[in-house]
Amino acid sequence: MLKEIKSIPLAEFLSSLGHEPATRKGTRLWYKSPLRQEHTPSFKVDTSLNCWYDFGLGKGGNIIDLAAEIYKSTDLHYLKNCIINSCPVPSVQTVASSFHQRHSALNMEHFEVVPLEHRALVAYLQQRGIPAHIAKANCNEAHYSVNGKPYFAVAFGNVSGGWELRNKYFKGCRGRKGISYLPWSRDGPSTECAVFEGFIDYLSALTLGLIIGNNVVVLNSVVNVNKAIPYLKDYSVINCYLDNDNAGRTALTELTAIYGSTVIDRSSLYSEFNDLNEHLVNQISKITQNDNENK
Repeated sequence: MLKEIKSIPLAEFLSSLGHEPATRKGTRLWYKSPLRQEHTPSFKVDTSLNCWYDFGLGKGGNIIDLAAEIYKSTDLHYLKNCIINSCPVPSVQTVASSFHQRHSALNMEHFEVVPLEHRALVAYLQQRGIPAHIAKANCNEAHYSVNGKPYFAVAFGNVSGGWELRNKYFKGCRGRKGISYLPWSRDGPSTECAVFEGFIDYLSALTLGLIIGNNVVVLNSVVNVNKAIPYLKDYSVINCYLDNDNAGRTALTELTAIYGSTVIDRSSLYSEFNDLNEHLVNQISKITQNDNENK
């Protein structure tokens, strides 16, 4: 698995995190560093060697080395999971994984967003426990081509004008990576906000009826915690439905350090599972099993 992870193109990994090259010179891509603030691009990716070097920091290496800098960790298992969650891993073992081949923003063409209607996409979300009416009310679908072949995915917009993309075989982003902010406007301003790591968990909360009256922030990646700060400052309660893993706990710690007792950890609701969606799927499975037993 480590070999496959290291074979993920760095340009695609960076794209999934919302970083696009400022210039391209042959096999060299130049970025504004994802590791620090700068105005002149001094972060180089060599696509032929699949390695990076940050001239401002004097550091470089492979995708694992980059993830270690981005996620501030030396835990290899944790870093591998972070990378896999951002980018599909290349594989030749299954037909399904062939869909994973390089759908980054660098080579998506004829990109179009329309209302969510495709049966396969609705069925995918239903398999994740999300009813069709909730899926259609909160998501779109994107159509695009890669190397001349047409593809489609569930699309969820962010405040940066980008789109989070999901289907059964693919997880990625088109355009700039950013948070999604969804104000609840039925009864005037809300004093509470709910925070989710990804939009599938947000849809799960809607399905479970957990966040009626709450405004919502979807991070779309735990690396976006800092981007959420301006949106959270005026709430008296911040309900966090983050993942039960190192990344989720780190994000919770960062938010608690800023907002103190305003932050409420709601992960105990699904403490036996990694995230809220797994909890939802388990609940539906139990109900289905009981119904079958009572027939």
